[in-house]
Formats: sequence, structure tokens, C-alpha cells
Amino acid sequence: MPTMTGLLSLLATGVLVALGFWLLGGVVLRVGGVVLVAVGLLSTAATGSPSAALLTVLGGLAWLCGQWHYGARHHCFSSPLARRVFHEALPRQLDPTRRWGIPNVPPEGR
Repeated sequence: MPTMTGLLSLLATGVLVALGFWLLGGVVLRVGGVVLVAVGLLSTAATGSPSAALLTVLGGLAWLCGQWHYGARHHCFSSPLARRVFHEALPRQLDPTRRWGIPNVPPEGR
């Protein structure tokens, strides 16, 4: 029986973590990414350190992941910059809003 309670506890923890990420993950990634970019840019400007430049890149990636999470959850982008990045700079397979909804095409255009 102790093994079953441990497994059940692990399952419940996994469900709580997944629910927390679904509800708060996009906000945490977007805000954390912006903070990391700001700190990285300030530190790079002050010291010229390559590790601070890496922090800026990681912050940008975190922001982009947060935008992807928001797009997957809400089927739209939270900023015009994110929409432009996903539609023009990245491959179509990474766009979280593609194939959502029914395209509005007139019958004669089909």
C-alpha cells in the first residue's frame, strides 16, 4: 500500500503542476522574459559581458515561449509583435493559431 499512495501523490502533484502551468505559464514566461531581456541588455551595456548577452537571448526565447503558450491557449496572439514573429519569421509549424476555426471562404471560391 505505501507504493500506491506514493504513486497517487506523484500523480496528483503532476496534475497540479500541469494545471498551474496551463493557467500561469504564459504570464510567467512573458513577464520573466521581458525582465531577463531588460537585465541582460543593461548588464551587457554596462559590462560588455558575453554571458549577459546570452541572458538577453534566453529572455527573448522565454518571451517567445510565453507568446506561444498564450496563442495555444487563446487561439490569438497577445501582441502584434508576436503575431508578426510567428507569421513571418518562424516556420508555419510553430504557429499556435493555425488551423483554428473554420475559414470563411465563399462557396464559389472553393
